[in-house]
Amino acid sequence: MKLNIQQIAELAQVSKGTVSKVLNGHKGISPATRGRILTLVKELDYHPAASARALALQRTGALGFLIPHEAEASFSGQYWSSILAGISHQAAAAGYNLMVLTTAKDGDIQGALRQILNHSSVDGLIIGSELLDKEGLATLVADQIPFVLLGQNPEFKHHCVDIDNFQGTKRMIEHMVKQGYRRIGALFGPQEYPYVQERIRGYRETLALNGVTWTAEAHSVYASVPIRKALEELLKRAPQMDALFLGSGGDFLFDTFHVLKEQGRSLPEFGLGVFDDYSFWDILTPRITAIAQPLILTGQTAVDLLLSLIRETPKTNQFLQLDTTLVVRESCGEALTHG
Repeated sequence: MKLNIQQIAELAQVSKGTVSKVLNGHKGISPATRGRILTLVKELDYHPAASARALALQRTGALGFLIPHEAEASFSGQYWSSILAGISHQAAAAGYNLMVLTTAKDGDIQGALRQILNHSSVDGLIIGSELLDKEGLATLVADQIPFVLLGQNPEFKHHCVDIDNFQGTKRMIEHMVKQGYRRIGALFGPQEYPYVQERIRGYRETLALNGVTWTAEAHSVYASVPIRKALEELLKRAPQMDALFLGSGGDFLFDTFHVLKEQGRSLPEFGLGVFDDYSFWDILTPRITAIAQPLILTGQTAVDLLLSLIRETPKTNQFLQLDTTLVVRESCGEALTHG
């Protein structure tokens, strides 16, 4: 016969609330009482239902993942999709459902936050941080919901999982310099994003450390027309450029190909390195040298951190930084001997 929590309480001669506190690791129960309850639970092979545990903890059994961008832009590439794969896997392994939300327009997260928080629909949130503003932060703090940031935010410090953008850029620029390029330009995403700022810092400092004083930079939002315009203007401003570091992948790379082809610049005579790696970089000609980000691991790590916050809030903010890998192919002048 399957026992319920009331029967365990009667056998232990305590209240249902006391049994619930012991099962969920709460403090304030005497060692003798805790031991008596746990002994009964073990001997009688009692397993509380997931719904009962959730009710006792006032939990929903769901986690939220909020991407601060439009759905079409978010899932047209592999970046957010790969992170989502990691989050989904880790949430399911821990017995949680997952609610995924995007915004009607980039950065408009208040509506999504209100939808989640007003209905108490998740136990914790993972949020892409680059467009989270003070108003959004105030909403989260006031609700006291556990949340983890993906990437650092310029406005505040909080529990965060991020990529080592500086070291990744440093690896790429050092590699390009070793291949003989000395006039390496760079095209980055929006300058206000913290990860972009770290990649800019990596670009500038690495060139300086290698005795290269020539620099040329441009920025663009993540849309084809602005990307192409920014690169065209950069090449016009610095026609002596002999290589280009792209501070992002996806459409940045494809739009770059169009511009370089139109201007008669061919790889690897004109070097190209990209901060982002995809499997189809291998089937392009030449194959693209890239910095690979551990995107699936990023999602998994964010879930692990969030679950630790749900169990017990630490006294200090936790910042977990994941390393990148340089994937050497041929677009930076490497000898065509790989694979």
